[in-house]
Amino acid sequence: MVIVHGTRRIYEGRVVNLRVDAVEYPNGYRGDVEIIEHRGGVAIIAMPQPRQIVLVHQYRPAIGRAMWEVPAGKLEAGEDPAQCAQRELLEETGYRAGALRELWSFYTAPGFCSELLHLFVAEDLMAGTPRPDAGEQIETRSFDVDEAWALVQRGELPDAKTQIALAWARGS
Repeated sequence: MVIVHGTRRIYEGRVVNLRVDAVEYPNGYRGDVEIIEHRGGVAIIAMPQPRQIVLVHQYRPAIGRAMWEVPAGKLEAGEDPAQCAQRELLEETGYRAGALRELWSFYTAPGFCSELLHLFVAEDLMAGTPRPDAGEQIETRSFDVDEAWALVQRGELPDAKTQIALAWARGS
């Protein structure tokens, strides 16, 4: 069992916090572990037609490029993941879901980050007008699932949550 001997808070931000834990492992090794704290988020599989999936294209400053992704967003403090999924789906795509079904949750980078994403399938979709946040420039498009998977295979769609969503969509 790992023992945490102390924690230093380095940074508290709007999206993430950074802390450093002084830990001791069962073999006696002691060291510092940097941990990014994140409230978590949602990712949504929206398929308006069989074998079609809605993706959004947006710029990601952390990697210095834009890419196609499934609609997704971060949880607000205390927010229910299903409510967050409905909100993000509407904001980014304009679609409303008659029903949401949670598939599973997964950690995005458990080696250093606490972010847990909840993966939903949006069912009974009703089209509408996207309502992106002020800081978002989003293009929305429906792709054939196999066309989107080809982007993954060519290395043009490197987003892990979208790869997971597409793998599920290909098998559904």
